[in-house]
Amino acid sequence: MTADTTALVKTALIEALEKLRHDVWELAEPLSDAQFWTKPIEPGNSVGHLVLHLAGNLNHFVGAQLGGTGYVRDREREFTETQVPSKTEAMQKLNDAVAMFRRIVSGLSDEQLAAPHPEARFGPVMHALAHLLAHFALHRGQMSYIVRLVPKA
Repeated sequence: MTADTTALVKTALIEALEKLRHDVWELAEPLSDAQFWTKPIEPGNSVGHLVLHLAGNLNHFVGAQLGGTGYVRDREREFTETQVPSKTEAMQKLNDAVAMFRRIVSGLSDEQLAAPHPEARFGPVMHALAHLLAHFALHRGQMSYIVRLVPKA
């Protein structure tokens, strides 16, 4: 890749993730804290648990594995946490994870983007980043349905 192509790719990844984060904020905004943590079907997820999951996913695969942040993930707890933070706190965790993504991805070189991701199943870092965006988009879509199923106050 040329330097221009690398910059375009990194910008596209960052902007796509920031757009998805904005979409999640729009979905969560009208929800009360109780609605944010409501699982409308069992087994199922709440918007809040999916927000924790997305933040954990980014913090693990980008923060810890690419950026050396030291983040330690408890994936199971992302879906089962019973001592839940407020909606505001959970959404701030998502903001922080997206900001970390921006910081780390914007600093990656051509060589780093082409290098194998520490999680071998992803292949190159570039493929991992694309996979993480698709994963985020999938859960954003699930949130859209959850919001429709949550009982209104």
